[in-house]
Amino acid sequence: MTTLKASGNTQIQKLAGAIAGNIRQEGEVQISLVGASALNQAIKACIVARRFLKDDATPSDIAVQPEFLMQNFSEPAATENREVTTIMLHIHKVEFDPAHAVSSDVPHHEGEAAL
Repeated sequence: MTTLKASGNTQIQKLAGAIAGNIRQEGEVQISLVGASALNQAIKACIVARRFLKDDATPSDIAVQPEFLMQNFSEPAATENREVTTIMLHIHKVEFDPAHAVSSDVPHHEGEAAL
């Protein structure tokens, strides 16, 4: 399985393309990241990747499962180890369900005015 990396500076469109490409070829991919801003970029990329996959000749969808890993890092000049939580997003191909499809047309609830 391919492991992609995300940071707070990750370009969403590029990561989304990599996710969609790996899903098409292998049916699964994972993203390794640390921090809230990296998680934000990775989730946005998953949303965009769903749109890419929906537009294929044979549409598909993805399911995302997070895994939290505690890792110890020691720096040469430091006397203590640093513990960091790494998040691994496991992304798998699932059957396309039009009822849960991503759409640029956001549905409105009855009685709710469109913005």
